[in-house]
Amino acid sequence: MPTMKRPGGPRSAAPAAPAAPAATSRPRGRPRRDPEQEQRVRTELVAAARRLFADEGFEAVSMRRIADAAGCGAMTLYGYFRSKNDLLRHIWDDFFVEMFEQIARVTRRGTPRERLRKACLAYIDYWCAHPERYRMVFLNQDQGGVGEALYVDSSNIVERFGVFSELIAAMQAQGSARAGAPQALGEALICALLGITHALLTIPEYPWQSREHLLDACLGIVDAR
Repeated sequence: MPTMKRPGGPRSAAPAAPAAPAATSRPRGRPRRDPEQEQRVRTELVAAARRLFADEGFEAVSMRRIADAAGCGAMTLYGYFRSKNDLLRHIWDDFFVEMFEQIARVTRRGTPRERLRKACLAYIDYWCAHPERYRMVFLNQDQGGVGEALYVDSSNIVERFGVFSELIAAMQAQGSARAGAPQALGEALICALLGITHALLTIPEYPWQSREHLLDACLGIVDAR
């Protein structure tokens, strides 16, 4: 059978389609905040948590309540703090940093015995001036979630408390403190200070002696005999 030819000759090629514009790459997820904004949000979250913990108690407050009080979503809060305990540990550290700064200021001058007494009194005075902070720290047990370290392991709180044993060691070098391991004597003294503070704050109606008199009695733990 003869081959049939199309009328009009060979078909002309179709014009090439215009090239698609190059795709611009965009970072996935939410845009990152600048450091100043990050710090502002963190500060607002911590402030909201401190208010709620002080007013209602740590156990009664949820992460969602904290986020609502700070004016953000729960996912934003979890982007800064892994858990409610993680947030609580951050608050604890703020308190201890402030307290030990005060202790450092009052212990710059004097004999080791005088400086130790000033450190102890500053410790008691700090918590008595902020009873809501005392309750937030000492009446809530630290609980680490999966992948979270406890406060005593993730902070330098042990080194900070070392100021007491260091001053006791200085007293021993001068012969004004009893013999014994400075670390053990320092920890015994800290426990005594905690006991004084707890009694003054939780049983205020009892006719306690002044905190200065109670402190001087406690210093007998380390004074030379």
